[in-house]
Amino acid sequence: MLPTFTVFGLTIPMYGVMTACGMLAAFILLVYTHRFMRFNEDQILSAALWAIITGFLGAKILYWIVEFDQILADPSYLLHTLREGFVFYGALIGGFGGIAIYSTKHKLPFLAFVDLFSPSLVLAHAFGRIGCFCAGCCYGIECDCAISVVFPEGAVAPAGVPRLPTQLMESAFLFVLAVVLVLVLRKKKAFGTVLSWYMILYGLWRFGIEFFRADERGMVGALSTSQFISIFAVVAGIVLLVLVTKGILRSPEIPEPAEEEKPKKDDKAEITEPAEEEKPAEKEEPLNEEKPEAEELEKTEESEEKE
Repeated sequence: MLPTFTVFGLTIPMYGVMTACGMLAAFILLVYTHRFMRFNEDQILSAALWAIITGFLGAKILYWIVEFDQILADPSYLLHTLREGFVFYGALIGGFGGIAIYSTKHKLPFLAFVDLFSPSLVLAHAFGRIGCFCAGCCYGIECDCAISVVFPEGAVAPAGVPRLPTQLMESAFLFVLAVVLVLVLRKKKAFGTVLSWYMILYGLWRFGIEFFRADERGMVGALSTSQFISIFAVVAGIVLLVLVTKGILRSPEIPEPAEEEKPKKDDKAEITEPAEEEKPAEKEEPLNEEKPEAEELEKTEESEEKE
């Protein structure tokens, strides 16, 4: 556990470092998985940029919604938490919202985009949970067992108490889930299949792991905010999976790339073809006319010599 480290006098938070590592790993995975979709590089990068910006906004806004009572008591809390306090489900909803805006604007299939991005998103999330462990946030319940950890002074979690490392448990699950989603994506199922399995599997996991977390977070009745959202995620994932596998919900196909290059090649062919036909026609005609005249002259000269 290392909340921060110092380089050349600068204090760098490990959570930020792991977030950056997660984004890098996500893009590397995207380079591999983009071959399973027909999107070009510009479309993928543009949609990813939309997802990142709206994802951060969503994560921040949902955190403020969860901490609304604190904000009412002290409005300056908004400024104090600009650099900290993010909720994953807010990032997920915001990121998908950004992809929806981009895909609608450019008339591209939304479900194809989220299928492509889901494994990379899960991989980035896995690194983010390692960052949570380094910072000490999202900590587990008190438990003295073989996998328990004790956070030091300076971490978000209470120091000196053995706890379940729920952050690392979730990170391990997310690494496995990323592999599973890549395998589903490779099978080239109907658009929306990868997203469906992501919503179902992660929703079930998140609902269960929340029982073993002890950090302060928003509640909706007897459930945490994340558990409440997980219920809707699982139900929506099941409904979407049924709709896409039965063919009831059909996503538009991805447009063919590089359609504009074909007419240019055809135009060049049309320009060169007549030029090739005209050249031999002009040169052959005079040659054919000169040969008979030369033969007649030779014949007359021979006949005169005989006489």
